[in-house]
Amino acid sequence: MRRFLPERPDDQQNLILVKQLRTNKPLMIYARRSDPTAKDAKKDRTQSREMQTDDMLLWGKKSGWSENLLYPYFADLGLSGTLRPDQRPDMLRVFDDLDSGKFDGGTFACWQENRPFRDETHIYYNQLIEKLLQHDVVFVVLSPRLYIYDMRDPFDKERLREKFKEAADFIPKHVKGWLHPARERAAWEDDEWAGMGDLPPGFICDYDPQSPTYKHAIPYWPHIEKVKEHFELYRELGGEISLFYQHLRLYPIVFPDFPSGTDRKVISKFKLSKFPGGGFYIKGKGTLVSMLTHPMYRGYRAVKGVIRRDGEGNKLQSFEPVIDLELLDFAYYRHAQTDFDGNILERKSKKRYFRDKDAEIGLLKFRIYSDQGEVRVHRESGGVYRIQGLTNGYLQEQVYSAEISCSDVDTCVVNRLLEHAETLAQRQEDIEAYEASAAQVRNARLAKIHQIEQSILDISRDQSGLTRNIGRVELEIEDAKAKGDTVTTEIKEKRLQLLEQEIETLEKERRILLKAKETLEEEVEDDIGSLDEELIKLKNGWDKYNFKKRRSLLNFAVQEVRINKMSTHWISIQVTWLNEEWGTERMYYKRRYGALKEWSEEEKAIIKQHYATMPINELMTLLPERSIWSMRSHVYLHLDLGRRSKQEYGSLNLSDSYADMQFKNEQNIPAKVSYTNWEALYSLKK
Repeated sequence: MRRFLPERPDDQQNLILVKQLRTNKPLMIYARRSDPTAKDAKKDRTQSREMQTDDMLLWGKKSGWSENLLYPYFADLGLSGTLRPDQRPDMLRVFDDLDSGKFDGGTFACWQENRPFRDETHIYYNQLIEKLLQHDVVFVVLSPRLYIYDMRDPFDKERLREKFKEAADFIPKHVKGWLHPARERAAWEDDEWAGMGDLPPGFICDYDPQSPTYKHAIPYWPHIEKVKEHFELYRELGGEISLFYQHLRLYPIVFPDFPSGTDRKVISKFKLSKFPGGGFYIKGKGTLVSMLTHPMYRGYRAVKGVIRRDGEGNKLQSFEPVIDLELLDFAYYRHAQTDFDGNILERKSKKRYFRDKDAEIGLLKFRIYSDQGEVRVHRESGGVYRIQGLTNGYLQEQVYSAEISCSDVDTCVVNRLLEHAETLAQRQEDIEAYEASAAQVRNARLAKIHQIEQSILDISRDQSGLTRNIGRVELEIEDAKAKGDTVTTEIKEKRLQLLEQEIETLEKERRILLKAKETLEEEVEDDIGSLDEELIKLKNGWDKYNFKKRRSLLNFAVQEVRINKMSTHWISIQVTWLNEEWGTERMYYKRRYGALKEWSEEEKAIIKQHYATMPINELMTLLPERSIWSMRSHVYLHLDLGRRSKQEYGSLNLSDSYADMQFKNEQNIPAKVSYTNWEALYSLKK
C-alpha cells in the first residue's frame, strides 16, 4: 500500500533553499596572504594578490553587485591565518561588522576556504560560522569553482567546517609535519642550503642542476677576498669593534657586483647594502659581528644554530676553511658566546643593571624605536635610551651604537606636543577630528577585548564538552577491559589521548587570551580623558601629571619615535603623531657625550705620534670620533706633550668631532647650535 509523508509545517517548508547570488545585498570581500611582502602593494606583484583583490572586485561587479555594495577587507595581507581575530585588523572588523547587523542577508566572499583561518584551536572559524548563521550571510568561494555555502543548510554548514578544519590541518600536517622536517633533513643529512637563514658574505647557493654542488652553499671567491680584508683590518685595529666599525663607515670595503648572467636567485639572496656607484658593502655593526663569528668561514655548516655532526658527535666540515684560522680565531673568540661545541666561553663579568618595570624613567619606552637596532631603557645616569643591535649569525653578540638621556628625548617630544596642543586648543574643528581618531583607538581596543572574552567563553564551553567525552570514553575503556576486548581498549585509549591533547591545546590558547585581555584592560584603565579636557590640563602645567599618566598621554598622542645616531654627538629624533595633520616631524639634537669612552691602542698611537706637530684639522680626520676636548684631556692625563696654542683652534668648536663637523655641514647647522627646529617630513592629511 502506497504511503505518503505527512505535510511539513510552514517553518520547515521554508528550509527548502534556493542558492543564488544575493546581488541586492552587501558583498564583503576578504583577502589574506601570509607572505610579509604582501603588506606592500609595490613589492607584492604576485598572481595571488591580484586574484584575491582585483579579480574578486571585478567578479563582484560582473556578477551584478553595484559599486556601493562592495566592501573590501584587504588589511590582513601579509598576516598569517593562524593569528587570532583580535590580532588581524580586518578579521576583527569582519566580526564586528557582522555583529552590527548591517550585512544581514548579505554575502561574505573570498578566493578559497583557507583564506579566513588556519586555526588549529578550531575556536575562531566556528565563531565565524555561527556569525554567518545568525545573520543569514552566505559564504562564497571562487576557486577551484564557484560554491555558495548557506549556513541554514546543515550539509553546507558541516562541509564548510570540514574545509576550515582542512585549512587548519595544513599547518601541523603539511608545513610542520612534512615541509619543515624535509627541509631540515636536506640540511642535516645532505648538506643542502635549504633556505634556513641567510648565507654569510662570501657564500652563494649553487642553483645549477648539472653541478655536483647543486643546492649546496659554495664559496664565491671574489667576495671571499673582501671578507679576508675585513678580518685582516679587524686584526690591524687590535680587535676594537667600534674603531673597526667607524673606519668602515669612512672607508668601506666594497664587494664587487656579480657578473652579468648570474642566476637572479643568487643575487636576490644577497643581503648586503648596495654601494653608490656599484657593488655592495656591510652597513651595520651587527652584520659585522655576525660575519666575524660565522662558522662557515671555518668550513662548518650550522642548522638552526647547531653545527652539523656525524652520528658520534664529531663536527662535519662542508669544505676547507676559506680564511686563515689564526685570523678566524682572533675575531671569533672576542665576540662569540660559546665555542664550536656549545660550551660557554668565560668572559669578564659585565655590569648588570637592575631593572624596575615601574621605574619612572623613559616616558617613551613603549613608543621608541631605531633603525640601527633595538632601543632599551637603562637606569644609569638617571635613565638612558640605548640603541643596541643583536647579530643574526650562528652565535649572537649584543652591540650598541649610541645612547641618549631619557629626559633629553622625552623633553624634546613633550615640548613639541605642548606646542601642538596650544595650537590645537584654539581650533575646534581639529579637536573634533582628533576626538574622532581617539574614539576609534578606544573602540578598536574595546572590540579586541570583546572578541577575546567571547573566545574565552567558547573555549570554556568546548573544554566542558571534551571533559564530558573523556568521562564517557574512560567508562567505555573500563567496560572493554572487563570484557577482555583488547582491540576496543586500544582504540578507545587513542581516542582518550586525542581528547586530552585537544583540551591541552585549548588551555594554552585560553591562557594566551587571558594575558592579552589583561594587557588591553590595563591600557583601557590608563586611558586618558577627552582631548579638550587633556588640553586644558596641559595648558595648566605638565608637572601636574604623575609619571603613569604622562606615559599614557604620550602613548595616546604618539604613534612612534625613532632615534638614530648621526655622528659622534648628534642624534636624530623623528616623531610620527597619531594626529594626521601633525604627520611626521624630525629634529636633530646634540648629546653631551659621544658613544666612545675608552681610547683604543690605535687611537693612542695616532695622537702620540701626531698631536704635537700635525695641524688640528688633519689630526681630527685621523680621529673622526674624538673632539678637541677629548684629545686635550687624553694628552693632559696620559702624555707629556705640552699644550697647543688656543689660536690654532680658530673658530672650531672644542666639543665637536670631525664626524660632527661633517654632519653639521651636510645639514647646514650653525655653529654653537645644540638642537635644530622641528621640520615636517610629511603629513597624512590631504
